[in-house]
Amino acid sequence: METRYTVALVGCGRIGYSLGLDAKREQPASHTMALRGNPRIQLVAGCDTDPDNRAVWTAAIPHATVYESSSELYKKHRTDIVTVAVPESAHETEAEAAIKSGARLVILEKPVAVNSGEAERIRSLSTQYGVPVMINHERRFADDYRCAKKYMEQIGSLQSIYASLSSSLVVYNPDEEATGAYSLIHDGTHLVDAVLYFLDDTDLPAPVLTGVYKDEKQNIRQLSAHYALPACPDITLTISGRSRYFGFEIQINGTEGRICIGNGYLKCYKRQESPLYTGFYSLLSDSSVVKPEKTRYFANMVQNAVDFLDGTAPLYSPLEVGIRDLAVLEGIKKALY
Repeated sequence: METRYTVALVGCGRIGYSLGLDAKREQPASHTMALRGNPRIQLVAGCDTDPDNRAVWTAAIPHATVYESSSELYKKHRTDIVTVAVPESAHETEAEAAIKSGARLVILEKPVAVNSGEAERIRSLSTQYGVPVMINHERRFADDYRCAKKYMEQIGSLQSIYASLSSSLVVYNPDEEATGAYSLIHDGTHLVDAVLYFLDDTDLPAPVLTGVYKDEKQNIRQLSAHYALPACPDITLTISGRSRYFGFEIQINGTEGRICIGNGYLKCYKRQESPLYTGFYSLLSDSSVVKPEKTRYFANMVQNAVDFLDGTAPLYSPLEVGIRDLAVLEGIKKALY
């Protein structure tokens, strides 16, 4: 019989539980649902400071014990995995408590922390206690992004990467440094992480910023960060907090093809004889590439944790990757002022 790994969930709110009730989202869409959906996982306990969250969660997961705080939980349970799904401002405190709890693996929601100082303290404690930390950057686990990464072998030498994030949330508000309540860190970490994933986690240099737009309160509402690498001479990240919609997309241009990927779509193009001009080549849709019906982003993340504890796979989104993402975000903030 295969080993079942016990799990404690710290944070039973939105990403911890309730997103798993959204009928429009691909499921599982929360830690609770993804953990429950894996036969190798036994969810034994949870905790949340909000009594309403505790009541809803314990009604849905009656076999698990729920607590008001992680300190209470750790007095009663020592689990193989601790999943930390709390607001960014509490990441350092709860990640360190999880590492000290005796867990064999900590799964930490993105971003690692609100700043590099906190992230480095998490890394130091992870090393000291020998407890690895996985960061839930979901696109690294998603089948559509894996398919796009594989297709990069078909598009020749990289020419450019254009990545954009659009929402109504302010891009950067210096008054929210302690909470991380701005899109540069809240969703921008996903954009940065996805770009670094496609670049094999190469370090980015200091950015050149253009298109910086400030609102009446002098908060940043729009910016573009530009980078150049030997492997890709044109990398642009554009983040807008002026949009009345949510958008996330990346276009990767090579000498032989193109990849376009975003929320709900994957399109791959390759160099073929042009149907429009004699003696020319055009980029035409590659019909051999079929977007996966489901991305399985959350389920694959939990399975990676199981495989890691089995000793059959590395962590696909380790702490070091999350710290590199944070360094890029802080580089953008530094260039703003």
